[in-house]
Amino acid sequence: MTLFPMLKPHLTQADFRSGNATVALQQLWQQGKHHDFTGTGGCRLHYSSWQPAQAAAALVLVPGRIEAGHKYAEFIADALHSGYQVFVLDHRGQGASDRLLPDPQRGYVRDFSDYVNDLQLFINNIVQQDCNLPLLAIAHSMGGAILAAYLQQQRLNPIQAAVFSSPMWGIHTSPIPAGIVPVVANFMRALNQLWSQQAWYVPGQGPYQPKTFALNDLTHSAERYQWFRDLYQQYPQYQLGGVSWHWLAEALKACQKLSCGPVPAIPCMLLQGAEDTVVDNQQQRLVWQRWRQQQPLPDVVTIQDARHELLTETDQVRSQWFSAVNQFLSGVLDTQAQAPLISDRHG
Repeated sequence: MTLFPMLKPHLTQADFRSGNATVALQQLWQQGKHHDFTGTGGCRLHYSSWQPAQAAAALVLVPGRIEAGHKYAEFIADALHSGYQVFVLDHRGQGASDRLLPDPQRGYVRDFSDYVNDLQLFINNIVQQDCNLPLLAIAHSMGGAILAAYLQQQRLNPIQAAVFSSPMWGIHTSPIPAGIVPVVANFMRALNQLWSQQAWYVPGQGPYQPKTFALNDLTHSAERYQWFRDLYQQYPQYQLGGVSWHWLAEALKACQKLSCGPVPAIPCMLLQGAEDTVVDNQQQRLVWQRWRQQQPLPDVVTIQDARHELLTETDQVRSQWFSAVNQFLSGVLDTQAQAPLISDRHG
């Protein structure tokens, strides 16, 4: 038997246009449990959870950069109505977790491994303590780099399957050639540390500034995009600006490390948007090709007419995402249920 319930969308773009989605998602968020715990180095981390008693499995969401868990309210509703418990972590430096610099707008992390260690603490000390159901992990963008690094380091872990949705396994750096960007980022980080105590933004980056829908590179869904921007106006503590040279250097180092690290020892799948200009689809495919040489994994799923945020895309794109993920989940079997029973008379 399959280990995980099939996922199905619960809301549509029409629900967002009518305002019904806003009301429903506000109620859902109020029904969740919202707590803090202590992460690596004493950093206060925020997380949210929903644990309906009738759930058949549990899901850990690993968000991307600038994202609060609250931004995933629609997908959390999808998962809850599909038979899952849900746990979502706000990474250090964003969402409702502690910011790491006096200026809370600057994207920064001391070391990318801090994100990974935080996820390990979250799974070990929060998720596993509260839940003994089969565990699925779904990660987006930067969360995909964090989850991949976690799985590469933890050969024995409670996660039984992982879905990587537009993972940050490489970063679009155009017009600068990708090959020289790590050298430039490290040089600028060193110069920054020499000349200033404040982390410098990468050129073109700055404090939080909501782009108009016409200029956004995240989604084709105007309704879902507007809901996200309204949410960040309602909760200004979620707002985060662009990246610093330090963050970029750490992120590029993490991408390089995971590209040559071990293959996760669990079933995994990779989905990407054909029009993604945030992360590097080609680098994703190179990593995936290497992984598939060592472990049976499905083909990359490339969704046409889709930008970076597949879960906040149009109904049509989301439908393709759910269909592909469900096909993958249908093959993730409960190995205990599949094991042959041993007759009592044999011992």
